[in-house]
Amino acid sequence: VCLELLGHGESEGLDVSFAVYRDVLAALLEHLDIETADMCGLSKGARVGLDLAAQMPRRVRRLVVVNAFARLGPPDHLERAKLKRYALLGQPGGRQLWADRLIGLMGDGDYSTIANGFRRAASQFNAAHIQGLFSERIEYDQRAVLSRVMAPTLLMRGMHDGFVSEYCVQKMHKLIRRSSMVLLRNTGHLLYLEQPAVFNQYLSTFLEE
Repeated sequence: VCLELLGHGESEGLDVSFAVYRDVLAALLEHLDIETADMCGLSKGARVGLDLAAQMPRRVRRLVVVNAFARLGPPDHLERAKLKRYALLGQPGGRQLWADRLIGLMGDGDYSTIANGFRRAASQFNAAHIQGLFSERIEYDQRAVLSRVMAPTLLMRGMHDGFVSEYCVQKMHKLIRRSSMVLLRNTGHLLYLEQPAVFNQYLSTFLEE
């Protein structure tokens, strides 16, 4: 099952707070009559999975967290706060500027197909929704709940990802008791697109343990 989060793709829910995304995920599992599931998420999707695993542990058998943070340090927090403003620039090319800045930060600028796809997506998003979501995510602190995550958890990070610093993943590794950490070389934020074979091998091995 591949879920488009609220306000993304063709999903509705632009007015739904990021803090309750986990409830939507739980409702989806209930609707599909899935008692427990393996979860894999990137960035904000991974944070939704962390929330679900912490608040409703019986729902999550194994969890894969890809390039995500529980809380940013002050310098990174300030940098992300600057990023959200690009999304609402009314000037021509404002969204392009936001997309280019984010692509550079994520370390995906050398992958033209990925970068161009991201730019196309940025040209279609709801600007107010993205700005609000950015604000919520950088203020949302999950550190206190990570100790409640009981599921075995694989933390994956792309070496060149500037959006999620290494200390963020190391901190989660310390707080999640049954976690392991993998660093993928020569990858950025979207490592599952950059090195799909390597990513899938790590994923399959972990889920089959």
